[in-house]
Amino acid sequence: MSTAPFHRYGLNWPADTDPLDVELYCIRKGENWCVKNGKSLFYHYKQCEVLLWPEDHHHRWSDLTLKEILGNQITVLMGASDTGKTYSMVRFALVDFFAFPYNTLTIVSSTDSRGLELRIWGKIKELFNRSKDLRPDLPGFVIDSQKAITPDEVDDTGERARTLTKGIICVPCVQGSNYVGLGKYIGIKPPNSPGKQDGRLRHLGDEVQAMKGTFLDAYANWMGKPDFKGVMSGNPTDPLDPLGKAAEPLDGWDNQKEPDKTATWESRFYGARVVNLVGTDSPNFDAPKDQPLKYPELISWKKIEAVAKTWGKDSLQYYSQCVGVMKPGFAGKRVITREICRLNKASDVAIWEGSDRTRIYAIDPAYGGGDRCVAGMVEFGEDINGTTVIMVDKPKVVPISLRLNVTPEEQIAEFVYHDARQMSVSDENIFYDSFGKGTVGFAFAKRFGSNPPIPVESGGSPTDRPVRHDLSTRDEKSGQLRLKTCNEHYRKRITELWFSVRYVIECGQMRGMTDDVIDEGCMREYRVVGGDAKIEVETKDELKDRMGKSPDLFDWLAIAVEGCRQRGFRIQRLGETVENKANSIMSWYVNEQKQNASRRLRSELKYT
Repeated sequence: MSTAPFHRYGLNWPADTDPLDVELYCIRKGENWCVKNGKSLFYHYKQCEVLLWPEDHHHRWSDLTLKEILGNQITVLMGASDTGKTYSMVRFALVDFFAFPYNTLTIVSSTDSRGLELRIWGKIKELFNRSKDLRPDLPGFVIDSQKAITPDEVDDTGERARTLTKGIICVPCVQGSNYVGLGKYIGIKPPNSPGKQDGRLRHLGDEVQAMKGTFLDAYANWMGKPDFKGVMSGNPTDPLDPLGKAAEPLDGWDNQKEPDKTATWESRFYGARVVNLVGTDSPNFDAPKDQPLKYPELISWKKIEAVAKTWGKDSLQYYSQCVGVMKPGFAGKRVITREICRLNKASDVAIWEGSDRTRIYAIDPAYGGGDRCVAGMVEFGEDINGTTVIMVDKPKVVPISLRLNVTPEEQIAEFVYHDARQMSVSDENIFYDSFGKGTVGFAFAKRFGSNPPIPVESGGSPTDRPVRHDLSTRDEKSGQLRLKTCNEHYRKRITELWFSVRYVIECGQMRGMTDDVIDEGCMREYRVVGGDAKIEVETKDELKDRMGKSPDLFDWLAIAVEGCRQRGFRIQRLGETVENKANSIMSWYVNEQKQNASRRLRSELKYT
């Protein structure tokens, strides 16, 4: 503290002014004022950090992180472990709180209460206590039971209530075994000064890669707030988890060059700024390897070498914990990927050769339990390149009201009846998923009469028809080459339905897929099981538990592709067929077609 009046940042200050108060004053004046008076907002925030926690280190990673947080509405800190991501967020949040204690609400989220205590809430308390040791008069009181810091002092008389609408509040996204996310905080409003709209809302998300898919939904509401800033951090593991989605480059992960140095880029997620702290580019490595570590809290050669020795440099553990870059190939086995769709032009518009096309209408009936009822049309025919392709129309979510005197099944049937006619789809080309939804069949029969939609059973065993018309296998008995059947290739019927979509895409026969449909297809993982090495997709319950939502749009597309196959569409690369002239193969295929026709007839009669 100066013993005489002094001049700093274009202003004259009283002799007893604490340097920290000078810096906080400058922060309150904002970026434009700071620049006009010779410095930046970053400079003043950093000076506060130096004054509040003089023992802390500052280096190129911490400087870069603070600059990006201050300069952007949303910042995603992605990198290896021990790169200071959480620590940087906490220092920013506390300085921000000390500068604006009464009109700022900072929501801090992590996995569960234990995760909060061990990581970000533990760091908040540590740094808060250290700052209070230096300046006991700083605003803020800890309520440890609520994992919160509030600017309001405890009223011993009990005459005034202390609210938690301002300050720093920690929110566990997992309570017990249930994922609760941030849903109840979506509509929260930042505190405003009397007669002003100056409230500031902040969100700090720690361990974002461990959250479920719905975690990012809160940002759709928060982005409309007048003064909102969000910071998320985590270790990269999967392009489809919340961290992967928030950090995805504008050109997608598959087109992103793997950085070997610390990098920044703009994200698809609301234009967020991504800071990728690459572990092998640690500030510790700016000095010779034989020198003592300058920053013991940051990743070091010792850790990198230990992980590489144990797991190998090509392992997920090494890339996630030591390198800290996204490795799309480590995302697990997905039914489809964005890259598969991009390479095979699955989102392009079909350019037809003529008007001879078949229209198919599909429905994935659902209501209640959070699942959506999805319906819509696809059509297939020959394009100008001579390839038979499927063109996907944008799917629709069927509106269902539980307040009406009409059952949900009847509402679905009524919607489908009129929508299919509006799109000129004949009744015999309407298909629906009947698995576990028997009552919908009765509603269809009631509305459509003698020609109701055709049920597709997604449960049970796969069919005995060809997987594709260019995929062969050697017959064990005859030794001859023949088409491989679905019951030889898949473990379950649902796998056949989903993988048929993948093969249509891989054969270059899919057009018109929208991003939301592609994203849901990318959600589902598959595995190879059993001694016969059959493919099996994960169950819907497993998928929903992992991703936090149901892939209703892609389920609909799988039913639509099945409808196309039942109406003559063949999954096959252009010009590729199985070379086999044996009469037995032709007779097998003709017999298979007859059996399909018989099955269709039985299905139609069942609901008349």
